[in-house]
Amino acid sequence: MGIISLVVDPLVSLGYLLYLLGWDVGLHLSNAILPKKKPGAVIAPGVGGYRGDWGVFQPPRPGDARSPCPAINALANHGILPRDGRGITWKQLGEAVGETYNLAPTLCKQVPWLTAKFLFAGRDWNETMTLDDLNAHGGIEHDASYTRADIKWQPDQSVPNPDIIRGLYETAGFDMDNLKPTDTFKLEDFSNYLAYRRAHSKVFNGQYIMNRNGKTFGCANSAIAFDVFGGNAADMKTWFIEERMPDKWEPRNLSRNGFTIAKLNTLSFRLERGISRAGNLEAKVLKDAKHV
Repeated sequence: MGIISLVVDPLVSLGYLLYLLGWDVGLHLSNAILPKKKPGAVIAPGVGGYRGDWGVFQPPRPGDARSPCPAINALANHGILPRDGRGITWKQLGEAVGETYNLAPTLCKQVPWLTAKFLFAGRDWNETMTLDDLNAHGGIEHDASYTRADIKWQPDQSVPNPDIIRGLYETAGFDMDNLKPTDTFKLEDFSNYLAYRRAHSKVFNGQYIMNRNGKTFGCANSAIAFDVFGGNAADMKTWFIEERMPDKWEPRNLSRNGFTIAKLNTLSFRLERGISRAGNLEAKVLKDAKHV
C-alpha cells in the first residue's frame, strides 16, 4: 500500500494542479470579456465587508495567533476568520481570503492546497491550522519582507514593523505621515523596495535566506496587495500598519471572476524582472547604514 501511495499521490496531485490551471485560463480569458463587478457590489451579500461594512475591528489579544501576512491578519482582526486565529482549515482560509479580496477560486484553492501539502509536510487542506503556523521560517514567511524585519531581528513575525513599511513609502517618494488621496504606488515601487530589502538582508544579516519560496511569496504578496488596493497608498497604510480594513473599503479589483493565477504569475514575473533591473544595491545599503 505504501508503494502504491508513493506512485499514485504525485499523479493525483499533478492532475489536480493541471485541472486548476486549466480552469484558471478560462476564468482569466473570460475576465476580459465579461462585464466588471459594480463598485459597491464587489463583495457578495452575507460576506464580511459587503458594502464596506467590516464589523468590529479588534486587535489581537494575548494568546491570539497571527501570521506574517497582513491580508490574513486583517480578516481575523475583523472576525471574518476566528479572532483567536485558531481552528481554521486550510480550505476555509482560502475561501475567506477569496471572498474578501475578490480573488479567483482557482487561486484560493491552489495556494492553501500547495502550502499545506508541500510546505507543511503533506498536511491535508481539510486539517485545522493556526495562523501562527505560517510563521515557520522559509515557507510563506521569508527574509527581506516589506512589512517585517528579518527573523534575526524580529523573532515574532506576526506583527508588522512600521520602520520597514515606512521604507516602502520613502522608496515611492511618499510622506507616510502626510499622504495625499492621489498618492498611488506603481508596481515598480514594490520591485525597487524588494530589491533594496534583499540587498539589506544580504549585507547585514549573516543568517539571510532567500530561497525559491521567499522569492515566490515576496512577489506574490506584492502583486496581490498592489492589485487589490489599486496601489492606493493611504488605504494600504491602514492595512499594513494596523492590519485593519479601511473604513467603507472594498477591493479595487473589479474583475468578474476575481484575481486569477494567470494574473498573479504575470505581475510576479514583472516584479522579479524589476528586482533584477534594479541591479546591485549593496553599496547603497552600506551608505544608508540603516540597521534593523
